[in-house]
Parts: sequence; structure tokens; C-alpha cells
Amino acid sequence: MARGNKEERMSEMLEVERIKSEPWYSDLSKLSNDELMRMYNVLTDGRYEFAKNAWYIPIGGDQRCPLMVAKGFKSPSTPEKMIQFQDTAKQMEQEYRHFIDAWDFGYITEQDIEKAILAILESRNIEIIERSS
Repeated sequence: MARGNKEERMSEMLEVERIKSEPWYSDLSKLSNDELMRMYNVLTDGRYEFAKNAWYIPIGGDQRCPLMVAKGFKSPSTPEKMIQFQDTAKQMEQEYRHFIDAWDFGYITEQDIEKAILAILESRNIEIIERSS
């Protein structure tokens, strides 16, 4: 059993190293600890599903990409808020282009994002002790 655990840890370490080499990881690293924790909490809570291709026009219900959730932006409920949402998206687009493309085109999963967040926080000397189920 110990051997399996060692192999699992080694596999996990290799996966994290692979993730760290991805361009979208650099984009994610630009987020503050609070923003990363907001995204992580939504990921691990399991009650919200991040939207894909909802970057500029989130139509119907609460549809936000992980970055908009991290930044604390809510889905627009009025035309004025939609304009504000779109302006924010345009401002963030260049800075987070790799992440947006990787997410929208399905190159990364929520599990990839979760691993990346944990790696970033650990590199900043913040350890997540326990994940709630």
C-alpha cells in the first residue's frame, strides 16, 4: 500500500509540474490570494458550475467564467450592468488571454485549476490543510 501512495504522490507531483509549465498557469498566478481562494472555494463547494464562452455575454442565469468569479463580478442583471461587465471583460482579456482560451476551449478542467491554485498558494507559503467534502 505504501508503494501505491508513493507512486500516486510522484504522479501528482509530475502533474503539478506539467501544469506549472502551461501559459494559463502564469495568468492564474497574477490573481491575489483572496481571488484564488474565492475561486478555490467555489470549485470545492461543488454547487456552482463555471460557464464556458460566457466571457462577454453571459446569457441566462448566473454564468461566469472562473476569472469573473475570482474577481467577484456577478452576472449582469440589467443592460447597464451588462455594459459594465463587457467593459471589465475587455480590460481583463489581454492580461488573462491564455487562461481564457484554455478554459473556453476545454484545454483545462476544474481539477486542473484546483491543482494550480493549490500549487500557487503553496508557493506563496499558504497551505490548505483540509478540503471539505
